Amino acid sequence: MGMREAWEIVEFRRLLIGNAVNMLGGSIFIIGMGWTVAEIGGPRAYGLIFTAYFLGHLPLLLYGGMVVDRMPRRTVALVADISQAVLVTLAAFLLIVGFGEIETLLVVTFLTGGAGAFSIPAIGALVPDLVEEELLPQANAMRGVAMTAAWMIGPLIGGFTVDIWGIEACLIIDAITFVFSGVVLWSITEVQVERNEEGNLREEVSEAWEFVKTQPWLFAGIAMFMIWHIGDSAIEIGIPFIIESKGLGSREFGIFGAIGACGAMLGSLVAGIRPIPKEIRGLVFYVLIGGIAWCMLMWAMPIPFMLILVFVLLEGILGGTLGVIWRTTMSDSVDLHLRGRVNSLDAIGSLIFIPLAPLMGGWMIEETNVLTTFAIATSFMVLATMAGLIVPSFRRFARIDSERFPLIPVQTQSD
Repeated sequence: MGMREAWEIVEFRRLLIGNAVNMLGGSIFIIGMGWTVAEIGGPRAYGLIFTAYFLGHLPLLLYGGMVVDRMPRRTVALVADISQAVLVTLAAFLLIVGFGEIETLLVVTFLTGGAGAFSIPAIGALVPDLVEEELLPQANAMRGVAMTAAWMIGPLIGGFTVDIWGIEACLIIDAITFVFSGVVLWSITEVQVERNEEGNLREEVSEAWEFVKTQPWLFAGIAMFMIWHIGDSAIEIGIPFIIESKGLGSREFGIFGAIGACGAMLGSLVAGIRPIPKEIRGLVFYVLIGGIAWCMLMWAMPIPFMLILVFVLLEGILGGTLGVIWRTTMSDSVDLHLRGRVNSLDAIGSLIFIPLAPLMGGWMIEETNVLTTFAIATSFMVLATMAGLIVPSFRRFARIDSERFPLIPVQTQSD
């Protein structure tokens, strides 16, 4: 079994292409929006933009996961794409007629964050609906390659577009890609979600949380990444100011993002061609995390920009491999009827502190400097994930049998 077999699944191929185009538009918007806000408002305003996104995103993730486990995933993703196309088109119009840039971007980022709370778990749950379990590592690797290819090309387009035509052009391109993605999703057959029972939000979330608690690798991963993403978010806020400190501009900001995505694409390819054996997934995962933190610290060092890009590429390779490991484990170790809610709990747990982290990162950069902020952030990141290497059950990335959530025959064979 290989990537070719996964690619030959027609509806998965359509999903891959549509989602890649969607990500392309998103990366163009984020680079354009990020540079515009950083130039106008400085570190604190740049941090506030990311806070706005997650304030819109996180409160709806649980509800989004519940909807994804009740309704066809294709339909949920389609409605989310249409909503985001309307939102970014409206934002472009408001900017063209003279509304304030930071205020408009704050609002559209907040609202698209809310729509993303439905589309992200929907796409994640749709992949195993379309692909057999034995092809999931290859399918997730291909998805990682497609997403990172979009994030490699998009920042280049976004950096040059915002430099030449402004943020309005970035928003228009983003709207077009949402429409394209929606058309592709429309062509995919709906896969009905079969449920034996239905409950209210509290009961639905409680069931998913009970499952998480039976899986040490999943519970530990969510808990550790609560702290990890505090440091990671603070580091992300510092990137445009590293670029500025070297006398560079939005084009180099785009190149920075593109190089990181190129590395992630290479990492995804390697993990797809040579999947990490299930027995050592967790060990490899946590070793890669440590490597990522040290690469990020090097970005802030007083070294030439070209050398920084080498560490950006390396961080991307490690991150791409890490992403395939986690997505594959989530796909082959979570029951079909729980995938949407468990993906939402994973996202909420991992990102719960992110609304605060960008503000904190922006404040720290203004009060100290980028290098000090990065050093503190990477220290937290490394310490937060040490337990993954130390505790055997945390690094055993495989489904654990339990009385309430017993292994089904297919999962038993895959282990």
